[in-house]
Formats: sequence, C-alpha cells, structure tokens
Amino acid sequence: MGPIETLSNEHGLIRHYLNVLALAESKIQEGQHPPREFFDKAVEFARGFADRFHHFKEEHVMFVRLAQKRKGEIDGQLDTLRYQHERGRNLIGGIARAVEGYAAGDMMKTADLLENMAAYISLLRHHIHIEDHVFYPMALEELSAEEMAALGEEFRKERERQGGEIFEVCHKLIVDMSSMLTHL
Repeated sequence: MGPIETLSNEHGLIRHYLNVLALAESKIQEGQHPPREFFDKAVEFARGFADRFHHFKEEHVMFVRLAQKRKGEIDGQLDTLRYQHERGRNLIGGIARAVEGYAAGDMMKTADLLENMAAYISLLRHHIHIEDHVFYPMALEELSAEEMAALGEEFRKERERQGGEIFEVCHKLIVDMSSMLTHL
C-alpha cells in the first residue's frame, strides 16, 4: 500500500470516528447522556490518532516534501491545511475542557461540548474531503515513485515509533465508543 492510500485509509477511520461523535451529539440533543468515558475516549482518539499520528505525518513529512518540491507555490494551501489541523486541536481542547462539567450536569458545559463537537465534526469532514479530492491527487502527480517510496518509509517508521498497532488500537477505541452509545 502506498503512502497516499495509507493516509486515505486513516481518513476512513477518522470518518468512522466522526460518525460516532455525531451520533453522540444527536443523543445528547435527544436528552440521552453518553457517559464521560465516551468523551475521554473521543479526546484520546483525536489527540492520539488524528493529531499525533495522522496529522503529524501530513504536516511534518508530506507537507514539507511538497513545499520543497513546489518551491513556495503551494505554501498558502499548506498553511490552510495546517490551520485546519490547529483549529481541530483547539476544538478538541474545548471538548476536553467541557467534559467534567457535562458529566456533572452543567448545562453551560454541555452546550460548550455540543458546540465544539459540531464544529469539530464539520471542520474535519470538510478538511478530509479537500485532502482526499484535491491535495492527495496533487501529491500523487507531484511526487516521483522514489519520493513516494521514501514517504512510505517515513510513514512506516512513524507507525513503529507509535507502537506499530496504533491503527488497530484506535479502531478499538471507536468500537468501544459505539458500544457505549448502544447501551444508553
């Protein structure tokens, strides 16, 4: 599997996560209350998989290669993608800060939680769409077979650095989150 396919597969897992998060949002709006542990796992997934693993590979490996190759021509596009990653980190921080109050029944913290969830889901869905349909095809055109092989090797090293099973571990987080929602 090539590095772009790897990133696309990771997007699939992130989309699955976003769907589970959206279901939790709906349940709260219907008066049901997913447990605090659901949101702890949601934050863990976003910070561990989406940000430290997936976005790290994009920002610190692929974006750098493309910026060097295009000599500044796509810096604006790359800055926009980086900004969206940072915005997502801020929204996850908002979710994390609201969880304790939500768990205690604080209506304002519940509203904060819902607002940050809705913004995060919308942001990442749009972001993934842009990467899958604009950015990744551009990377496929720009990078040679040798550059793709080097990118793939760097991705492999990052997976090993993260413990080798990060995809599987984070998939289990989503399964656990889904299970919590079915038992409400």
